[in-house]
Amino acid sequence: LFVLDVYLRLQLHSICHLRHQAETDCYLQNIMEIVFYDVETTVPFQKGHKFTMIEFGAVVLDKTGLYEKECFSTLIRPNPDKVYAPISKRSVDCNGITDRMVAKAPSFSDVSDQIYKILHGRIWAGHNIVRFDNRRIEEEFKAIGKQPPTPKGIIDTLPLLRRTFGKERAGNLKMATLGHYFGLGAERHRALEDARMNINVLQRCATVLFLESHARQAMKDSEAEQQVFLQNQEEPIELGLQHLRLGDDSKKLEAKERRDSKEVNASTKGLGLSEQQIAWKSQLQSAMNNKKVVWITYTSANADKASLRQVQPIRWSGGSRFVALCIRGQVEKHYRLDRLAGITLNEYVDPS
Repeated sequence: LFVLDVYLRLQLHSICHLRHQAETDCYLQNIMEIVFYDVETTVPFQKGHKFTMIEFGAVVLDKTGLYEKECFSTLIRPNPDKVYAPISKRSVDCNGITDRMVAKAPSFSDVSDQIYKILHGRIWAGHNIVRFDNRRIEEEFKAIGKQPPTPKGIIDTLPLLRRTFGKERAGNLKMATLGHYFGLGAERHRALEDARMNINVLQRCATVLFLESHARQAMKDSEAEQQVFLQNQEEPIELGLQHLRLGDDSKKLEAKERRDSKEVNASTKGLGLSEQQIAWKSQLQSAMNNKKVVWITYTSANADKASLRQVQPIRWSGGSRFVALCIRGQVEKHYRLDRLAGITLNEYVDPS
C-alpha cells in the first residue's frame, strides 16, 4: 500500500497543472485512506417503493489502518416523494429510527457535500456495500442532480470474509452474527455504530487468521525440527555396539557381534596387528555391516600429524587396509590400520 501510495502521488503531481490547487491538495490527502461507512434506509413494503436514506455514518482510518482519523454521522429526513418507502413499522423494527427522530433532521441535499467529502477519493469499506450501500449513495446523489462520489477502491467485507474467514466459524457471516461470535454485542443497525463494529470485527478476523497461519507454520517447523532431531539422534554405542535392544533383538545383536569378532580374529592371524588395531578392525567391520559413519584420527603419508576425519567404511582391501567414503569430499579413499590413531563411532561433534 505504501509503494502504491507513493506511485499515485507521483502520477498525480505529473498532471496537477490540469487541476485547481485546492482540489489537488484535497485529493492528495485522501489517497489510500480507508473509510468504513454504513447507511440506514426505510424498508420498502409494497411494489414500486424505493429505499430512501434516513441515516449515514462513516469512520475514516489513518493510513496505518489502526486508528480513527475522523468520523461523520447524521440522521436524514427521508425524501417525501411517494415513490420512496416511508418510515413504516417494519422499518422501525429494523433500525429503530422513527418519524419523530428525523422530523427536524437535514435532508440528503443539506448533507450531501459532507458525505461527498468524506467518501470521495478514498477506499470504501463496509459489509455488503457493493450490493446495497453503494447503490443507495448513487441513487441519493442522482435524485438531487449531483455527481456521486467515486472510490479509489472498494473492500466489501462480506465476500472478503466468506473467502478467508469461512462460514464454518460464524455461520452466515452477517454483522450481527459476527458481533455475537466475537463478543461485541448485538448489531444496533445504526450507521456509525455498525461502521465501527465492522472495523472491530475485521480486526479480530485478521488476528485469528494471522495466528492460525503462523500456528500452522510453527507446527510444520516443529515437525521438521523433530524429524531432524530424530535423524541426528545419537544412539548409545559401546565398543562397536551399534544398537541397544532388549529381549530377542539384544541376543541376536550379541550373536552377530561375536560372529563379526571371530571373522576379524581369523582375518588378522599372521598380520602382526596389535590388540588395539584388532579392536579397531572389529569396530570398522561393525560399521561396514551396519553402514555407519565413524570418526577416525588418521595420519596420511604426507602429513606431519594426525587429523580427524569423518568416513563411512565400505570394504576391506587387504588384511590391514580398508576403503571408506570420505564424507567431506564424497570420494572413496584407501586407509591403513597402522596409520590410525583412534576411532570414535559417531560420538564426535565437529567444532567447525
